Amino acid sequence: MIVVALDPSLTGFGWARSVPGSDLGELSGPAWESGVFVPKGRGVRRLQAALDQVVEITDGADVVLIEGYAFSSRQSHAHGLGELGGVVRLGLFQRSIPFVEVPPACVKKLATGRGNSKKEAVLVEAVKRLGYGGADNNVSDALFILQAGLIHYDLPGAVPLPKTHLDGLRKIEWPELGARA
Repeated sequence: MIVVALDPSLTGFGWARSVPGSDLGELSGPAWESGVFVPKGRGVRRLQAALDQVVEITDGADVVLIEGYAFSSRQSHAHGLGELGGVVRLGLFQRSIPFVEVPPACVKKLATGRGNSKKEAVLVEAVKRLGYGGADNNVSDALFILQAGLIHYDLPGAVPLPKTHLDGLRKIEWPELGARA
């Protein structure tokens, strides 16, 4: 089963993906791959560039987890993020890939035990708990979003976390495996 996690952003779009075959014990090291990209261009061209990358990353995915919108955020580019989120969700829907939104507070709670943690704290936990060797907080968010899916669906690559960190996962509306959005 392939699970993909997305942390949409116009300035650093983080992603993580379970590695096919890792559930067969064929690989050593993390059971995922991850990265970040910056959608190029402006306006609709930027949205198309982001969608093209997402299509490539989600190819063959059984389910995609997307970090939800931060409604309490005072970001000046909220409209652009809304457009990006809509384009990504529509692209997944058109390709019949089920997706689920993971609220930002759930990502933070999973990583740190507190739903109001700073992004830097999530990065520290990704390094400590997941063995992430990078320094991009968009990727660290995507890695914990991926963990949410691996934990929920009881898949290989799930890292044991304290029970208190898992409380937020119950608030997510999870699709059944094999269901299509």
